[in-house]
Amino acid sequence: MTEEIAATPGWVEERLDTIFADLPASTQAARDAYGACLARCKSPGAPSDLLGAEFEACRGALRQALLRAGLDRAALDALDPQLEALEAEIDSSS
Repeated sequence: MTEEIAATPGWVEERLDTIFADLPASTQAARDAYGACLARCKSPGAPSDLLGAEFEACRGALRQALLRAGLDRAALDALDPQLEALEAEIDSSS
């Protein structure tokens, strides 16, 4: 018996690496949790009629985790357009 594990395509992981490349190492756990959340949102059985809104919880949790990791709000605001673009691309490729 094989268990299905939610995962994003490899290009998503590469894009996350690029987006987080200049951030402190203390943000790695938040990045990993965000990637896992994105995978769960796009796994079979996840809601598909939300027009990208399914990622809002992921981004909200990421923002909170990054704040706890010491990232300032200006840096978070600078990440938002990149994250939105990534989420839109994931949504359009599914």
